Amino acid sequence: MSAPPPATEPVPPPARHLRRLLSDSAIYGLGGIASQALGIILVPLYARQLGVSNYGVLAVINTTLSLTSMVATLALPQAFFRSYLNEARTPEERRSILAGTLGLRLGVSIAFLALYALLALPLTLLIFGTEQRLTLVLLIAPVVFLDSLNLVPLSYLRAERRAGQFAALAFFRAIFGTILIVILVVPLKLGVPGVLIGSSISALVSVLAGTWILVRNGVSRPRLDRALWRHMLIFSLPLVPAAVAGWSLNVSDRYVIGAFDGFRAVGVYAAGYTIGLVMNALVVQPFGLAWGAAYWEFARMPEGARLIARAMTLFVVLASVPALALSVFGTDAVRLLLGPDFEAGRFVIPFSAFGYLLYGVYSIAATGLNVRSQTRWLPITVASAAVANVVINLTAIPLFGFMAAAWSTLLSYGLLALLTGITAQRYYPVPWDYPRLLGTLGLALGLTAAGLLGPDLLAWRLVCFLAFPVALVVSGIVARTDLVRTVRWAQGLPERLRGTP
Repeated sequence: MSAPPPATEPVPPPARHLRRLLSDSAIYGLGGIASQALGIILVPLYARQLGVSNYGVLAVINTTLSLTSMVATLALPQAFFRSYLNEARTPEERRSILAGTLGLRLGVSIAFLALYALLALPLTLLIFGTEQRLTLVLLIAPVVFLDSLNLVPLSYLRAERRAGQFAALAFFRAIFGTILIVILVVPLKLGVPGVLIGSSISALVSVLAGTWILVRNGVSRPRLDRALWRHMLIFSLPLVPAAVAGWSLNVSDRYVIGAFDGFRAVGVYAAGYTIGLVMNALVVQPFGLAWGAAYWEFARMPEGARLIARAMTLFVVLASVPALALSVFGTDAVRLLLGPDFEAGRFVIPFSAFGYLLYGVYSIAATGLNVRSQTRWLPITVASAAVANVVINLTAIPLFGFMAAAWSTLLSYGLLALLTGITAQRYYPVPWDYPRLLGTLGLALGLTAAGLLGPDLLAWRLVCFLAFPVALVVSGIVARTDLVRTVRWAQGLPERLRGTP
């Protein structure tokens, strides 16, 4: 593979590829917006129906659910993208890879389900110190099993850049799952088990819809293909430790907070973190879904390195807007939605929101390692950041409470992005625009601090937010022509959503 062009070569990146990346990200975001918005709506419901302590228990259960899902996934979607997008040459080869992936996914999911059943009791004792919540831990299994099966049709839709269909499926599941959970938790009063039961039923419906999508596209049954399975697993398995370490960066602090501060503190922390989590649904996750398929196309271009650098700058500038909005207006959201018992959680929101922004930076910085098949480095960089996170949590949470976990999250994600970027530059140099990247983050974080620590007035927080785009233009980080292009792109987005090319 030829080396990327040097930084001095005057090759303008094709804007149409960046516009498509933005459009796909926006459409993917529809499903995330629905899911996260409904999740936020459910937070006050959980607070009233479960109480702060039981909400903390639910947060720990969701943490365990995310870990088991990550392990069961085995990072196979990335291996599928490599085979389907980068190696298959004909429609027949792509259908064969899709059927083989379905067979591998089914086998791995069944094996994981059996293993989880054996480990459920020791896992319950480890997390809660008693077997009384064994039922909750067992109810995680069907959710993980069904969600892992649904990864195949979802990955197929992403690979084919059918962002609208992907978003529709995610949107439907979010609505249907929320309705079920509300029924099970409120009138039926099933509590935390009701949340997991509702999630399982909605996951089952999603699997049925995903199966229909595969059948319509010529894949009616899984295929045994040992050569493909071995090829995919060799690529994906080194990514699993990185994913688990990423989980440690994201949510493992719930266990430490629960051990030292109790489940009430977990509930307050998780509530604030959940509002910051909207950043993941609105920006980082949709962008990641589009980026996972797009960067393989970018890397094949002579100007690929420059295009990736432009994508990074564009991501940081655009992502800083919702991160700042969540940070400064999170105070009002906590007071409106949750009430005084969760007031302290408002200080967690900025660390969660900007932590996810830095995770998006890491995802783009890691592109060179994926392109050059150097994924063996990802477990090392992610594990290094995860170890730092765990060490800070274990030493600082007993002294400073859950706010230490918030600081640890932001610092660890920053370390992750830095280590990964330095490593990737050795294999695939990219001319990152450091002045714009650092300038944007500095402005956003500074205005966040001013909005949160300044006068406790909505008008002041609004001023801090509106100052951000002005500061970007005045400082020269964003040119006026870029603003005009962004407005034009936004005006054309409805046509994109309707499927107009």
